[in-house]
Amino acid sequence: MKVTVAGAGYVGLVTSACLAELGHEVTCIDIQKEKIDMLQCGRSPIYEPGLEPLLEKNLHNKQLNFTMNPYDAYSKAELIFIAVGIPEQHDGSADLKYIHVVAHTIAHYIEQDVIVCTKSTVPVGTNELIQQIIDSRKPPNLQAEVVANPGFLREGTAIIDFFHEDRIVIGTSDPKMAAFMEHFYQPLQIPIFKTDIRSAEIIKYASNAFLETKINFINEIASICENAGANIEEVANALGLDRRIGPHVLNSNKMKTNSHYEKTYSY
Repeated sequence: MKVTVAGAGYVGLVTSACLAELGHEVTCIDIQKEKIDMLQCGRSPIYEPGLEPLLEKNLHNKQLNFTMNPYDAYSKAELIFIAVGIPEQHDGSADLKYIHVVAHTIAHYIEQDVIVCTKSTVPVGTNELIQQIIDSRKPPNLQAEVVANPGFLREGTAIIDFFHEDRIVIGTSDPKMAAFMEHFYQPLQIPIFKTDIRSAEIIKYASNAFLETKINFINEIASICENAGANIEEVANALGLDRRIGPHVLNSNKMKTNSHYEKTYSY
């Protein structure tokens, strides 16, 4: 399948390389020339274990291509993943300027029916906004359906996570789109969780928030243990044996400071 990934950041690069590894014909587009030049030579602008060999292999096999040209990226795409960055504004809210740009660009350059999946972590209602922008700008004879498909990749294990995620979330009100995406991901043999678009958007935020709450909690317990002369590893191990709590994110290399916690990429 001809797949385009919009955004060559962390999520976009890992998604591009892994989809190419699955046999899809993948084009990744970005607006930064220096980044695209590096990637076309098989060099990654970020470090992630296993990523650069995947890039080199699939560039060599012609399964993967990097470009700045929106016509090349979107005109023949059957499936488009939006993985652009979502910076924060001064008040902490999400700045959707890149979402607006990519939605307008997709609408302008598509030449056939397409499915648009949003990987970026976006506020509730953003996928509906993308749908409205594309519908208002695309050729009237073409169909473009927007699906929420948030990713759950972690720094240092992103490629493993892609191929062995706990679940794949698909948000759409159209049963045909849900069935299409389920078939697309079938080779991964990962459980598919199908829901509506807004619920999918909240699932990503809720997952991030719950994980960070758990990490912050064990960090506070670590401080209490240090002051009390208790052993945080033994406390954490005992907590993890409680099936209601579980051992995840409680191991010792994540207990000293928040800077050690597992980072789930949110764009």
